[in-house]
Amino acid sequence: MASPAPFTLCRIQRDERTYFYALFRNPETGKRTNKKSVETLRKQLGIYDTTPIRRRDEAIRICQKALEEGIVFRKQQEQLFGAYLAEFYTYEISPYVRRRNLLEPGSISKDYIATRKNLMMNHVIPLIKPNLYLSKVTLETLEQIQLSLVEKQTISHSTVNLCMSAVLVALREAQRRGFVPAAVVLSLKHLKSSHEIRGILSEQELASFMQYAKAHAEKRIYLACLLSLLTGMRSGELRALRYQAIGEDLITIDSAYADKEGLKVPKGKKTRLVPCPSFLGRALKELAMENPFANPLLLVFWSKRNGGFVSSHYFSERFIQELVRSKVLTLEEVVERNISFHSLRHMANTLLRGSVDEHVLRMTIGHSSEQLSDLYTHLSQRGLKSVELAQQNNILPLIGEVHDFTKQDE
Repeated sequence: MASPAPFTLCRIQRDERTYFYALFRNPETGKRTNKKSVETLRKQLGIYDTTPIRRRDEAIRICQKALEEGIVFRKQQEQLFGAYLAEFYTYEISPYVRRRNLLEPGSISKDYIATRKNLMMNHVIPLIKPNLYLSKVTLETLEQIQLSLVEKQTISHSTVNLCMSAVLVALREAQRRGFVPAAVVLSLKHLKSSHEIRGILSEQELASFMQYAKAHAEKRIYLACLLSLLTGMRSGELRALRYQAIGEDLITIDSAYADKEGLKVPKGKKTRLVPCPSFLGRALKELAMENPFANPLLLVFWSKRNGGFVSSHYFSERFIQELVRSKVLTLEEVVERNISFHSLRHMANTLLRGSVDEHVLRMTIGHSSEQLSDLYTHLSQRGLKSVELAQQNNILPLIGEVHDFTKQDE
């Protein structure tokens, strides 16, 4: 006996328009569905044609295509590609994140996932057909997304590469779990991109700026710049710096702060010690104690709004503002040379290099490997002293006398 037809077409005449509807037969139960508009099915297929469907053979082709694409009878275990990417990069519900963090605690942070979800939602998912199922993704699909991102010219090639790498991570996990056929090739050629080199100030520019900042800038900004310049501390580490981390002539860097993750271990997941001149340590402690709000963490760089953590852009924005006000550089020059607060970290690395053993420098700045970090407990006082001497000989002379911190906040 021949199998019953998978669908039946009916034609309805209204006014001077002809409308096609289809009743589909469920292959598992044999029951018919309610009638479905063929023009609606056409839209669900991603065909946004406003011309009325007049011919029966055209309506039949659309119905057949709708069945092939799984629009009419969606398999229970299947998921739409766009929805899968959105869930994969949602920290709270992602099975991938949960599994990774259970096996390797702290291996995937909330901020890492949030960055990639923004890329998916803003750039990738809008390019995916709404009805495309995860099981139907092919190499051609990926190449088309990549090509569309390039053609739009709204993001750089390096950001396109980051988008597509995030998509591939999600798809490889789907393939591992059997949601994507093993035969699908999940590999794309990276686009050529030129990574913008982080600019640094010349020694004369640095000296002029620091002298200006000491005399005219808000004290906390000057101290933040000086601390980053001497120790290479990152913005997140400055945000998390607490009173108790500051010793007589050393700072213990054991935490950083990120908007989504909150307090966490520093980049590299290792605690490190950095020499800090005693006058600077005293000034940092004084700043922590000036917080007029309840400050149980005794944060050094506290927010003027509520006494808590400063914003993620605070140091960068204030540094650029003061740099332009100092007239050392114009805003156009700052942008052209790619100068940022992070440039001070690179200057610390540059000014200390050559006067400090490379291993000690890497551990101080925080570029250390796990093997180098393991040497910390055996690092001699002579090693730390070499960093202190390099600070005194190579950096402090550029900015003149720095022991006077009587200037009050603006």
